[in-house]
Amino acid sequence: MRAILAAVLTLALFGASSARATDAAPDGAALYAARCAGCHDNASDRTPSRDVLSKNPPTFILTAMRTGAMAPMAQGLAPNEMVAIARYVSKVAGDPDPQAIWGPSAANLPLDGPTCDKPAPPIDLNAGARWNGWSPKPDNARFQPNPGLTAAQVPRLKLKWAFNYPGSKNGQATILGERLYVTSMSGAVYMLNARTGCIYWRHAAEAATRSSVTIVALPKGAGAKHALFFSDWTKSAVALDADTGKQLWKTRVDDSDGLQMTGPPTVHGGRVFVPISSGIEAFAQDDRWECCKFRGSIVALDAATGRILWKTYTTDQEPKVFKTNKLGKPMWGPSGGSVWSAPTVDAKRGLIYVGTSNSYTDVPYDGSDAVIAMDMATGQVRWKKQLLEADNYINGCWRGPNGDRATVANCPAPLGPDFAIGNSPILVDLKGGKQLLVVGQKSSHVHALDPAQQGKIVWQQRLSPGSALGGVEFGMAVVGERVFAGVSDVILGPTGKPGLYALNLADGSVAWSAPSPPPKCRWGPRWCHGAISQAVTAIPGVIFAGAYDGHFRAYRITDGQVIWDVDTGSEPIAVLGGRKAYGGVFDGAGPTVAGGMVYVHSGYAGRSGASAGNDLTGSDGNVLMAFSVDGR
Repeated sequence: MRAILAAVLTLALFGASSARATDAAPDGAALYAARCAGCHDNASDRTPSRDVLSKNPPTFILTAMRTGAMAPMAQGLAPNEMVAIARYVSKVAGDPDPQAIWGPSAANLPLDGPTCDKPAPPIDLNAGARWNGWSPKPDNARFQPNPGLTAAQVPRLKLKWAFNYPGSKNGQATILGERLYVTSMSGAVYMLNARTGCIYWRHAAEAATRSSVTIVALPKGAGAKHALFFSDWTKSAVALDADTGKQLWKTRVDDSDGLQMTGPPTVHGGRVFVPISSGIEAFAQDDRWECCKFRGSIVALDAATGRILWKTYTTDQEPKVFKTNKLGKPMWGPSGGSVWSAPTVDAKRGLIYVGTSNSYTDVPYDGSDAVIAMDMATGQVRWKKQLLEADNYINGCWRGPNGDRATVANCPAPLGPDFAIGNSPILVDLKGGKQLLVVGQKSSHVHALDPAQQGKIVWQQRLSPGSALGGVEFGMAVVGERVFAGVSDVILGPTGKPGLYALNLADGSVAWSAPSPPPKCRWGPRWCHGAISQAVTAIPGVIFAGAYDGHFRAYRITDGQVIWDVDTGSEPIAVLGGRKAYGGVFDGAGPTVAGGMVYVHSGYAGRSGASAGNDLTGSDGNVLMAFSVDGR
């Protein structure tokens, strides 16, 4: 599913290898033409144009290649070649010395705010103010029953503090009492004070991380009392001491090329369940790329030691060569089925549930666009419900001088719509003791399955046409007898139906809809849209949802009426450390609420503001915003 990774800098791997660095300075123009122009000179809604990229400083472009979104696509480039590309593409004045922009890790970045002058209170996993992991509970309903504020107070929310990231962000805030944990694409993992935003510590991971973190207690002798878990782009799961930020263990969980691990790990019963996803869809645009051997999977590890307990792929069929492309390169299949989201726990049945993405080649893949139930103890697949067959897709297949979809040699035939499942299934308890699994899809379907009957479909509701960047993307919320879904439809034009929808769990009927208002953005038309693709969050009486137009809104849960609206992209935001920054597009992981405060990231990698002269997600964006009643 490329919506989670595309629309970031798509530095496609055009050229299987790079010329090695020589004594002469690398030619940035030639390297760009060979490695980048194929996508960025033919920009689409998924790919920023060269003009948009040029508005970013070299540091931003270089970080994207070194440890950020484009690290997998930049494989084979020498460090000075990356610097040459960054300098060639960027038109921002004041290009710094290459040594200054080639830091070995996030540890070399300046701290982004004031450090705390007092130690943090002890960790309390039962603190009244807490949001631990993707959702407050392992059902992944994204409902906070104890928010510390009422629906009546929501219209009085004001910004209390803001924290500005270097580069890009992707995860959401985890809160335990006065502690707030968050990751970033620079490789920095932070622990902040949840009330003030001051920095307790920063850990420099070896590569970018897009996942949120989960914190649990460890058994005696494990090296720490509490650990936080995340995954990074070294193809690894990582555990840190939640008190100090010191690394406890790191385990490589997959060896596939192009891994882009984005889903947060789920921790339950002393085990860490890590979802595995890939950016192969971008690699495969290169006609010379041998497409495609990757299969999505879940890896279970021992929380105390990092030892791998089991690994289960989303299909048990191993990829094999089934044909050659028009350039004579072998093509492999089945391939695909990434798991982009946090697994959902069903403790009663001893299962986890995962949603999967599209396949890459036209070999039947029984685990793509599916919900899969796996045994937590063994990894055995208990059942599998495929919601769309033959959704075979890679990036670039839409391109061509006459709309020809076959200009990329690796394009599958027929080409699927890329209707991946990128959000976590939600386990819902109904009146009378029955349960449902509710999951959204980029087709804009919301599906209700019966977990007691092998995932049998109970009902389906389609909210809009959906698209590769449309439909239900990152996450829904469930409160009582209703499920709440944001709809993106960012590339559909007048046929799209972006907004927030409430569905009755009993039968899938639409209880109400709140269409997004016509957008108006400081940065101009690009990515200025009413799309609600970011995961939504619920508290009693209120749904919080951010949109592409930079607006963060609160909706009344009974009828969808907007009761609070803040435009995070229109005016500079004063951030900790005395600087000013802009918010921007809302996408990806959603708001979290705890202790009377609402935390949300504004700004998302690749959602660019060309006419504004900055990216909204680089040095001027990626703001973690903390709201409280009256800003107190």
